[in-house]
Amino acid sequence: MMSKTRFALATVAFATLCTLSPLRAQQNAGTPPVDLPGSQINQSERYEARRASADNNQQGLTVKEAIVKKLHKANQAEIELAKMAIEKTDNDDVKQFAQTLVQDHQACQQKLKQLTNMKSATKATSPTTVGSPMVPQALCQVVDQASENALMMIKEMLSNYEGQDFNMAFLGQQSVAHTMMLAELKAIESTGPNELQSVAQEMSKKVEKHLKKAKDLAKKLEDDRSNKQSSDRS
Repeated sequence: MMSKTRFALATVAFATLCTLSPLRAQQNAGTPPVDLPGSQINQSERYEARRASADNNQQGLTVKEAIVKKLHKANQAEIELAKMAIEKTDNDDVKQFAQTLVQDHQACQQKLKQLTNMKSATKATSPTTVGSPMVPQALCQVVDQASENALMMIKEMLSNYEGQDFNMAFLGQQSVAHTMMLAELKAIESTGPNELQSVAQEMSKKVEKHLKKAKDLAKKLEDDRSNKQSSDRS
């Protein structure tokens, strides 16, 4: 029962971390003042506000670059957590699953790296045109920091468990992580930039397999534990 509880607690804890929304950073990311009735904002002030907003956007990333960077960080987090599992788990099935995670997410990283290199080459010959959708630098920084904080907190949580408790906590975390990643990839497939849709589709297939494996393994470990307890009582 305790291991099953670890699985549930891990899923709830990680899901809570994933609800962090950095969108409020946009409120202070160079938004120009609105000319309300009775306001004293003159033409030159409006011009300076628009220029400051444009400068802030230019320091950020394009939407495509921001998506690629977010996927890169998500993959890197999966690799680090899987390597942690390889070191800590006492279960061969969990270890094999973690090794598969490392291999598959490293392959995804290579795909993203190739995409980044292609974008860099294109950007060098054809600079971003005025009016291209940009993500403010302030928002990019919040998203980056949130990702790093989440990874640190998950590692800290998992480090408190050993044996079967660790296995179930890790599998619970992986179930939520891959559910969240799959949701993002599906969104990119349907509404994201055209250049990213095929990559997102390819990554989705691997993520779906990982999600199913994490759930199946958690059920198997719990069934094995229940069968062992029944055998010990008889």
